[in-house]
Amino acid sequence: MENTKENRSQKQSDSRPEKRMDRGPMQRLGLWLLIIVAAIFRFYDLGIKPPHFDEGINGHFVLTIWRDGFYTYDPTNFHGPLYFYLCHLSEIIFGRGIESFRIMNAAISMALVLSVYRFRRFVGSAAVLAAWIICLSPAFTFYGRYAIHETLFILGQVLFVYGRFQWLKRPSRSAMAWMATGVVILVSTKETFFIFLGTWAIAEAMIFLLERIEKSNHIWSEFKQLNQREKRDLFFDGLAIAGISILVLAALFSGFFERSQGLADFFKAFEFWSKTGKTGNGHDKPFSYWIELLWRYEWPLLLGLIGSVYATIVLRTEDRKQRILLLAGFGQFLAYSLIPYKTPWLILSFWPLAFFARPFARVGRLAVLVVLGYSAYQAWELNFKKFTDSSEPYVYVQTTRDYSLVMDVLKKKIARNPEARNLLIVVMIKDPWPLPYDLSLYPKMRYARLEDLDADPLIVANAGLLLIDGSILDGLRNIFPKKFARMGFQLRDAYGAGWALFDYHEFESVLPPNVEIEEAK
Repeated sequence: MENTKENRSQKQSDSRPEKRMDRGPMQRLGLWLLIIVAAIFRFYDLGIKPPHFDEGINGHFVLTIWRDGFYTYDPTNFHGPLYFYLCHLSEIIFGRGIESFRIMNAAISMALVLSVYRFRRFVGSAAVLAAWIICLSPAFTFYGRYAIHETLFILGQVLFVYGRFQWLKRPSRSAMAWMATGVVILVSTKETFFIFLGTWAIAEAMIFLLERIEKSNHIWSEFKQLNQREKRDLFFDGLAIAGISILVLAALFSGFFERSQGLADFFKAFEFWSKTGKTGNGHDKPFSYWIELLWRYEWPLLLGLIGSVYATIVLRTEDRKQRILLLAGFGQFLAYSLIPYKTPWLILSFWPLAFFARPFARVGRLAVLVVLGYSAYQAWELNFKKFTDSSEPYVYVQTTRDYSLVMDVLKKKIARNPEARNLLIVVMIKDPWPLPYDLSLYPKMRYARLEDLDADPLIVANAGLLLIDGSILDGLRNIFPKKFARMGFQLRDAYGAGWALFDYHEFESVLPPNVEIEEAK
């Protein structure tokens, strides 16, 4: 009888958040407000930023899909094939360009916010606050507008956890399908998926041991409560879902079975990444890096980091799911702090810390609104005013405004005379990203070095536009065969200043005022 009462108590406890799922018109109004605000931050004026270094590289890989019909997986790239296929799909639907990629990423970011909101069935109102935190977070909005992998990677984590919680509530085919979907997204997006899965497993194990120490009699999983037929059905469902998942991963990594080497290369990636993670590969940051970023931008997640310790010790068994979330968030924070390789968008991996509502329930709604308001202000400034400001740590390896000014001249010329797309564009920059993708539709674009001009001096004579590193300007001045208009062209803050040299007579009508002139020699 005692066990029966305990089982009933556990079921009632687990179902408490479920009863709060529908609260009528105010609940629906709040959801629509969340959707509208999230959409504004993610879709408004997506073309405002010049293409990022990584966006140019991602665009290049999408071009290979157009050329070859599939993505050739490269284990040294540290990114799986799924995101490139999604960007390719976006180009099919919305047309070619960085903005097309960003639309796809913004849609993924919207799905992330709504997926977190659905956690109400497991943790009640804490999920509503978590959804608003992610909706307004400077990091989640800023990188939700970038065509990079991270948002998709986090969505995979959220879907896995959703399925896992559904399994803990009631083992089912649906729970396995959600977990499998999450794992497929994780594995086919970034090779660092093992960090998340490892920290999640450790978090669950620690909460399980804590509940044993606390002598909790609550049921950990209802699997044992199923009858034999239900267990058998789940077993065969699990085999089918696992088989489909493996088949999907095999198709993605092998270029839909056009290149079997991709399957072997998947395992080689871990060797490459382990070396990069240890050395930092130019992205070394101190252990305190994430604390500094949380303090500057992400006050809600910083509260969650503090609350993760409190929740682990104080929250009881009925708050198990929230305890696991916060402990997993702390685990990801610790893991990424210990790894020297740090880029700011990895802060998105701390998303479980957003579920801190119950440990700080007494703080009050006004304080929560103040914190969220500050996040919204930071997000607006970052996304629509300071998106190329190198003093902002989130603006990392970002292409400068110079890039947009130069490319605007080229776009104005083509708008007036479409035949100008056939002008010879010569790139003489050692590290040119994102130019290779952005200029890929210009049929006469070519790369050159200063020493190449000895063998082919007509390169400069025929060029409509030269994009050069600043260090070679003096060498070119000696052989200028015609009049050029010179504009500053610094690709990135950490990269040396360069120049854009426009054929003056070709571009005179679209050049900005006060450009500098380089006369023919």
